[in-house]
Amino acid sequence: MPATSILEVTLAAIDYAKQRIVAVLEEIDRLKQSEFPYKHPCDALELLAEKFKNHQSILSQILSDTSPEYAKSSCSVSLSDLRDYVPLLGFILRSTNVRNAFEVYAPLQRLARSILKYETKLIVSSEWVYSSTVYKPIGGLAGFVLIGLPAPESANPLLIPLAGHELGHSVWATNKFPNKFADKIADGVLEELKEKQWADYTSLYPQYKKDDITKNKLLARDTWMPSYNLALLYAEEVFCDLFGLRLFAESYLHAFTYLLYPGFSGQRLLNYPKLECRVSHLVNAARKMDVKVPHGFESGYVTEDDPGERAMKLFVSVADAVSASLITDIEEMVQKYAKEKDVPMRGIERVKRICEEFSKRIAPTSNQEALTDLLNAGWDCSLDPDLWKDVPQIKIEKDRVLKDLMLKSMEVSEIYERLKKSL
Repeated sequence: MPATSILEVTLAAIDYAKQRIVAVLEEIDRLKQSEFPYKHPCDALELLAEKFKNHQSILSQILSDTSPEYAKSSCSVSLSDLRDYVPLLGFILRSTNVRNAFEVYAPLQRLARSILKYETKLIVSSEWVYSSTVYKPIGGLAGFVLIGLPAPESANPLLIPLAGHELGHSVWATNKFPNKFADKIADGVLEELKEKQWADYTSLYPQYKKDDITKNKLLARDTWMPSYNLALLYAEEVFCDLFGLRLFAESYLHAFTYLLYPGFSGQRLLNYPKLECRVSHLVNAARKMDVKVPHGFESGYVTEDDPGERAMKLFVSVADAVSASLITDIEEMVQKYAKEKDVPMRGIERVKRICEEFSKRIAPTSNQEALTDLLNAGWDCSLDPDLWKDVPQIKIEKDRVLKDLMLKSMEVSEIYERLKKSL
């Protein structure tokens, strides 16, 4: 039986690549028939359809005499986009599910546009991971912010403050904040290694001297760049925590506790600062922002283990130290950015008034309210053991009724917003 030629293999690969693109375009067409509660998921589907139609056009122009290298490259690029974008199709589909709190979309979109750009397009959906998530800026979907909450909690308005953390990731990337920290982090990593952790470093890399460990020498770069990359990730996570705190005040701390307390035992997640460090940074920043820290917020978290592998242990140790040294700079950056964007602050008196309306009238608010005030009032009521104690008929349904009041109050506020614009 004759051996299969390279040409035959290449032609088969092209045919498979074409079939894959046809399948994803058909799926996008089916998704377009869904009933979307707002326009931006449809806009995203149109852009994704254009991207894959472009792949279809390129693949259709490959002929039998096209170089195998070019053909394979075209197939590989289209396959990479399938890997990257098909999960987004699932995310967009889940944005139609009634488990999502659609009432929060409009106020959250206005907030996103106020802190990013007016053209920002928002998609809020659910994820089948127990964490709030955001998709980093994605080629082909420029200007989109995609925020997901854990599917079991996606209708829970009390967890909306966690969107502040996810919006922080978009702010961090859009404004190129990593560039502002690049030199400080590199200098910090090198100083930490040479001045404080040199013994551990030389036990791993005895071939290098201190003079070799500089930003300008590529020789030893691979030995300290992991610490640099981790420190940059840790700085971003701290920025996002403090940004969420600035946006949503006490309600962010409550939502943070709900989702993460007491943490996970075992080895720490390497791409995040230790949870106890995040908590400590939040507490210190809260005091500077006049945010009341809930009683016991700092205590009881599980102690996370450092990695056992020696090199990785050194990398994260250096990254922890360097990122911690940047806290003051990060706090100032958060405050400055919020001030420049005129981000509203939680109003204590406004929160009290909303709590009184919820508790006395058991009805949505009668005025237009800021999202941060509604969320803080919701958490205050949720934590009030005496809420509706004299209304026994809703005792069992207290949690559901409160969440409904929060969501309906967001709808009322949206009505006022639209009426104001129409005048």
